[in-house]
Amino acid sequence: MTRPSRSLLDPVRWDPRGRTAPAAARILFWTTIGLIVLLRGFFSYLEGQFVPATFEDVPVVYLAALACLVPTVLLWPMLPWHGHPSARETAATVGFVLASLAIFAISEFGHYFLMATVVAQATSAFGFRTGALSCGLFGVVNFAVQYFVTDFTTMMAVSNSTVVAVSGLIICFVVTGLVAAGRQAEHTRELLADLERAHRDLEDTHRKLRHYTARTRELAVAEERSRMAREMHDSTGHHLTAINVCLANAERGGPVPDQVREDVGEARQLAKQALEETRRWVRALKPLDLEGRTGAEAIGALVGSFSDTGARTRFRLEGAWPEGMDGEAELAAYRAAQEGLTNALRHSGAAHIDVAVRITEDDVAVEISDDGTGADGTAAGSGFGLTVLRERLIALGGSLDGRNRPGGGYVLTARVPRKADPSLENIS
Repeated sequence: MTRPSRSLLDPVRWDPRGRTAPAAARILFWTTIGLIVLLRGFFSYLEGQFVPATFEDVPVVYLAALACLVPTVLLWPMLPWHGHPSARETAATVGFVLASLAIFAISEFGHYFLMATVVAQATSAFGFRTGALSCGLFGVVNFAVQYFVTDFTTMMAVSNSTVVAVSGLIICFVVTGLVAAGRQAEHTRELLADLERAHRDLEDTHRKLRHYTARTRELAVAEERSRMAREMHDSTGHHLTAINVCLANAERGGPVPDQVREDVGEARQLAKQALEETRRWVRALKPLDLEGRTGAEAIGALVGSFSDTGARTRFRLEGAWPEGMDGEAELAAYRAAQEGLTNALRHSGAAHIDVAVRITEDDVAVEISDDGTGADGTAAGSGFGLTVLRERLIALGGSLDGRNRPGGGYVLTARVPRKADPSLENIS
């Protein structure tokens, strides 16, 4: 999952926890170090001590500042900013605090900024209590310097030290609040990620259930169609075959009046047509999963099964059948080919029937064309089977069009979306 960008108002952006110091702390620290060095050097220059003649003339404050700044700078990269520091990181923090306290005692410039950095780091890595302890240490050092070195009165020294300690406590509270806000924001972000994953899983489950439901419904319909086909084949087909045999025997019998012979011949012809019609319906009622076939293979097998009806059939596939095609869409494509073949045989008297399946990025087009008599304007596409098929395709987001060919014959084109629209109710 792509991690969203963080704005300036995002609490996670200001969370000081991490393996390295946050940008605000780095800026504050290096600005403080630069300020101490530059201002100390500037005032030494004004006092005429910037370039001493001998080593003995070097101000003691220079040596002390150098002795404290070097370990402070060296220990800075090793400081922990996360909540589980190691022993080495703890030792680095102790050394950094002691060196910073020394700088705080001898420097007149930038030492309050350095205290803010120390308190923020201690609070981030060791919690509020450690941060408050560091505030107390800075307050004590400030009191000692002002009382014993600068000859401040006790009241003034206590007052200034209290201001330093309270300022540090304010920093502790701010950093603690940032840590808590960052932790809460990160927890919220994780919950949202979990919710998104759960939503995607729910959508996948819903899609699988919808596909399973369609397959189950189709299996039930296929079983019923198969039962009806067996009944028609075993009962109606058997009886029509027997009637046809009896009429044939009657024609071969003894002398009968011509009128009777004509009636028997006409009855035999009607029985033969009824038998062929029954066989077509038995074939049309076969289930979609024809001997384990699905998709284009099932449509091709369907076209091949109509080859013994007196018309020459041909199947053509243009493109690769889409994998994972919606079950309702696949069934609609099969039913379109089935309805087109049945109508071509029943109504057009076609000698040739072509079934072409064209795969595009958006849909599967099933085109059934014949060289029969075509259909008049009122009959084209008005049959019950075509009406039901059109409603089914529209419910899936597809379409059904029929037209007469200029040279004779009829073309039926069904367009089936590769994935059924879940917002539309499917027609079984």
